Amino acid sequence: MRTGVLGFGVPYGVLASVGLEPVDVTLRQARAGTAADRYIECFMDPFAVSVLRGLAAGDFDDLGALIFLRESPGAMIACQYAFELARRGVIPKSAPVPVMLNILPADHPAADRFNRAELARLVEVLTALGWVPDEGVKAPSERFDALLAAQAEGVVSGADAFDIRAGRRDEPRPHRAQGPRLALLGAPFGNSVLHAALDRIGHLVLDQQALDQACAARGRGLDAALTAQAANPFAARQPKPLYLPGIAAALTEHRIDRVVWQVDPHDDLWGWLMPQVRDLCAGQGVGFADLGFLPRWPTPGDIVIGKGV
Repeated sequence: MRTGVLGFGVPYGVLASVGLEPVDVTLRQARAGTAADRYIECFMDPFAVSVLRGLAAGDFDDLGALIFLRESPGAMIACQYAFELARRGVIPKSAPVPVMLNILPADHPAADRFNRAELARLVEVLTALGWVPDEGVKAPSERFDALLAAQAEGVVSGADAFDIRAGRRDEPRPHRAQGPRLALLGAPFGNSVLHAALDRIGHLVLDQQALDQACAARGRGLDAALTAQAANPFAARQPKPLYLPGIAAALTEHRIDRVVWQVDPHDDLWGWLMPQVRDLCAGQGVGFADLGFLPRWPTPGDIVIGKGV
């Protein structure tokens, strides 16, 4: 049985420890005009909107179950809607069974007990649906880390690195980065359009979405994987004040010249951190450009980059 996953910061190491290699459907963009559209508010998370449309349209009928990550705020809302829309008959019975998974990015004993109980519940639910664990599953952490290094060295473009992580490209195109060293921070994207635009004006050394993905995927075996989750400074629900120190360390390590910041028009998570990131950049002598609000699947026409970038 094939199992999907929706949400950012997929804990591949944790899932691999129980023999699960899910199909990430987070960045798939479904078209409007489905039976689910009448229930979708204009302010909903765009990734939640897309998966609900996809479920209603039968786009995920090849999956037996779809895991919604509580770590990702939009995925939590999408899971709640998926249950209700299935009850109403808006989502067909052929759609995958929605399953919420709540892995806390914390390392105290209570969190450890909770996380292991959540994982046991997931295994129980999937097994009842016909899933069989694969003992040969390996988390893609080494591949993600290799992409981070190649992008930082300038031999892989930011756009190609994004598309490889998203499974849209197998191999990078020849690339030689030059110009100011850039970091893309803020909310995650569904495509690489902004990355490509930044590649044309400088060296896109790193982006927050990739850092979160790489950190969340680490850890061989359950103990190490849960430790990696707790240490991820870019996790959306990281309870410790690790985000700003993590950003500061990354800017220093990669000799960043300018940070490019952006969020979704209905963002209620990352935007609060912008003033602190801007001040951090000022303190480190790093330029800061705020692109403001951008759609999660931007088109080239949505990207307006001024002289400040």
